[in-house]
Amino acid sequence: MLVMANQRTYTDDQLREAIAAATCWTEVMAALGKTPGSGTQAVKPVAERLSLDTSHFGYKRNFKPVPGIKMPFGNAVEHGGQSGLSIAARWFLDRGYIVSVPLEPAAYDLVTESDEGLKRVQVKTTRYIGRSGRYVAKTVRHVHDGSAPRNANGNRKSVPYGTDLVDYFFIITPQSSFLIPVDVVADLHAITLDEKYAAFAV
Repeated sequence: MLVMANQRTYTDDQLREAIAAATCWTEVMAALGKTPGSGTQAVKPVAERLSLDTSHFGYKRNFKPVPGIKMPFGNAVEHGGQSGLSIAARWFLDRGYIVSVPLEPAAYDLVTESDEGLKRVQVKTTRYIGRSGRYVAKTVRHVHDGSAPRNANGNRKSVPYGTDLVDYFFIITPQSSFLIPVDVVADLHAITLDEKYAAFAV
């Protein structure tokens, strides 16, 4: 009687389960009740015919996932706010422009290299949505004025930025960011980030 060489003693489903649970062919052969070695060469074509994924075989056989632990950082993400300066700085740094942060009392938040030399950038963040359904950003600074009516902020008044103080606004919303030359919004106390400023979205 003729005996077939490499006669299969496992089903397709058994091979699928063995490969899914294994990290190498040695483990597959053991799961199928076979001795690793030359017999593996008969199993591999079957796995290929069944299009079974063996990409995970690159891991070490003693691989064990590191168990997770509770981290003390449970706050939800709040776009802008304290991270606004970092977001703006990264935008320039990712493009190869070196960024510097000035000391107080500079009227701008950072200085960046550009293709036209150094530029002063004022960073603004906003989560306020106006009646139009669009984000609104204030483009003013607060300065002390003894004659101004006193309020919660003291004797201060809002003054628009001029080109003598900054070159660009970097405005951050929860959905997008804008890089706007200050002369585009000169003398404005606030702007609505609608289609009018779409060309400045970054």
